[in-house]
Amino acid sequence: MCSGPVKYRGKVLSKLLTAIDIKMLQALRDIGPRNLSKVARITGISRKTLMLRIKRMQSDPQFFLRMHTSVYHTNLGLRKCVVFVEAEPGMERLLFDCLLINGFWIYVCRSYGRGEGCTAVYAIPTEHCMEFEEFIHEIKRLGVAKSAQIVWSTCFQSGRITSEWFDDCQENWVFQWDNWIKEVQTQTTELPYTLVDPETYCNYADETDVKMLELLEADATTSMKEISKSLGISPQLARFHCQKHLIGKNLIEGYEIFVMRYGDPHYFMAYFTITFHNYETFARFTRSLLNKFFAITLGKMYGENGLIVEVFLPHEEFRKVIDTLSKMAKMKLVRSYEYAIQDLRVRIRQTIWPPLFKDNHWIYDHKNHLDALQQKVSEVLSKSGQS
Repeated sequence: MCSGPVKYRGKVLSKLLTAIDIKMLQALRDIGPRNLSKVARITGISRKTLMLRIKRMQSDPQFFLRMHTSVYHTNLGLRKCVVFVEAEPGMERLLFDCLLINGFWIYVCRSYGRGEGCTAVYAIPTEHCMEFEEFIHEIKRLGVAKSAQIVWSTCFQSGRITSEWFDDCQENWVFQWDNWIKEVQTQTTELPYTLVDPETYCNYADETDVKMLELLEADATTSMKEISKSLGISPQLARFHCQKHLIGKNLIEGYEIFVMRYGDPHYFMAYFTITFHNYETFARFTRSLLNKFFAITLGKMYGENGLIVEVFLPHEEFRKVIDTLSKMAKMKLVRSYEYAIQDLRVRIRQTIWPPLFKDNHWIYDHKNHLDALQQKVSEVLSKSGQS
């Protein structure tokens, strides 16, 4: 029971979420939004009240609640990567369009911080990774980009909205950056499987599985009845694929529950790449983020002691996390860090791609990608008189 305001060194932000909301969002992430009865029991409210809260937060743009199923791309034979590309001046829009030509993109946004350009997330069939790198370098060769960095990653671990830095009494977020530094030093090195380099990239899916994943990734609340109707299969077959394939073959990583965290409208979303001196410091730092509400997604740099993390922070606190990383670098807890801030005015996201999956194999047409890229650049430059 609260006896009065709790004092923190950290900054206290304007209110948006309540303590019940935090508990509900955490349960939705851990259990899944299709089991609302269990979520309601854990949250301590009725199922009806839970549904009303969810609908309110989905319809109100101030909350912007979205619930997606997180696909475990590794077991679909796909390797994740994040691409940071700096545009040639005047080519920013063309760069954005060029990155969409390769259909295996997941998310593309304009960004700044590593120069003016774009940040993009892809999942590439593992046997075509070198061809994908050639595609990105072709964008640079054509004069659209000044530089490009491709960071291969494990599949992503979706973040959790927890009460770790939430004051239940005042119903406000608090930021305890100094305590985070101490916490990093006391963590264990055990990490979830999503943040460990996979030994293999095997495809365990069939075409029905991929189509179901598309629907669930778009909306994690989609029922088996709705899926069966959409795909033209029986509910029994839909449930079989869900239990034996999607769950049984680990094609689903978990759930992504996104909600606006802050009442303050001034915030940053950014991708950080952080490297470490050894595996132990990497693992301790990464583990410290597993219960931090500002970490949206995390991925291990494949084959390296490095982390890719997407953060969501208020403007003032964003600068403070930079200060904190600087302190950690002096303490040898971190080796280096870079970031790209997302320009949320220009971004696009898509689900997994059933049209690119035939006869249980991914269709990756490298020649078509290069031809389409060259044609796109030629057309745009010709219209602008730069050819």
